Amino acid sequence: MKKNLLLILSVILGGLLLNAQTSTSSANHVVANTGNSDLNAMVKKEALQKALSFLNLIPEGREKDYGFAMRSDFSKIKIEEPYQTYYLSKKDKDLLFVSGNEWRVPLSVDGHYVALLTVQINAGVAEAVDFGANGLAQKIEEFEKLYFNPSSERVLIRNTFLSRDYITTNFAALCNQKLGNLIEINTQSPISVYQLNAGRPVATDISVFYKESLESSNNTN
Repeated sequence: MKKNLLLILSVILGGLLLNAQTSTSSANHVVANTGNSDLNAMVKKEALQKALSFLNLIPEGREKDYGFAMRSDFSKIKIEEPYQTYYLSKKDKDLLFVSGNEWRVPLSVDGHYVALLTVQINAGVAEAVDFGANGLAQKIEEFEKLYFNPSSERVLIRNTFLSRDYITTNFAALCNQKLGNLIEINTQSPISVYQLNAGRPVATDISVFYKESLESSNNTN
């Protein structure tokens, strides 16, 4: 009888602990998502306020160089979801991710991405600083049509060692511990990165991405 009572109490206690852990984990996840949502909202607000100012800098007759069929398309732009941008950095013999504190915001016309607006956040203030990249904007649109889903993270990785741009849908899975403003790369992750620069977006194993980048960085030294 005592054994049965102890077993029942153990099951109840285990269930309570599991619920508490699940609630804590869910709360942390919500907080993380809320913080990211707040940053995205700040970035999009700045993009919406400043996009037309950048568009008006395009010289008359050069609209097609920037992805627009005609100047009247400026009034039809839509601000799409931002991509937080990370860079590859080398410290000693290791490669690491580093945040650029910047986002690439696609601008679309009639559902097609035509350009990217770069927005930086410094000291809690968002500022649009650059505009262009029609080719990269089109590649991001192509990637989204092929691989994207609503639960995906929007992260762009700029690899200056290989002069290539990559997208990942699960950046957290590519990261190990954070070292100041640098992040260790998890080369054992099963999550791929997608190269955007040449042809159709191609899935690349993170270990291959790391190896090729490291070799290139060593060759440039």
